Amino acid sequence: MVDVHKKAKELGNEIKKTEEYQELERTSKNVQENPEANQMIQEMQELQQKIQFAQQSGVEPSQEQVQQFNDIKAKMDANLTIQAYGKAQEAFNQLMQDINNSISEGIKPSEEGESTEQ
Repeated sequence: MVDVHKKAKELGNEIKKTEEYQELERTSKNVQENPEANQMIQEMQELQQKIQFAQQSGVEPSQEQVQQFNDIKAKMDANLTIQAYGKAQEAFNQLMQDINNSISEGIKPSEEGESTEQ
């Protein structure tokens, strides 16, 4: 029997070799090394948590929170380091979704006469 965990680890190692993963790592490092970009992301995450907590408590976000969110979002959208990171995240997420779809295809019962090997 094939060790599923061994195959999963092999898949992880192959994912690390992809262009999408490499670009995500590079752009993530760029964000971490850029104090302005790093601060904007941190501020956005904190604000999102506050808004989410308020909504879960049945309270709509204040106009001030909405304006603050829009201001930070506009700054982030104009920041080239964050733009590159966002694009890299999207590409990597798409890769992972494609891989997940391939795994799901491999799990589905095959139709008679149909091969699951590719």
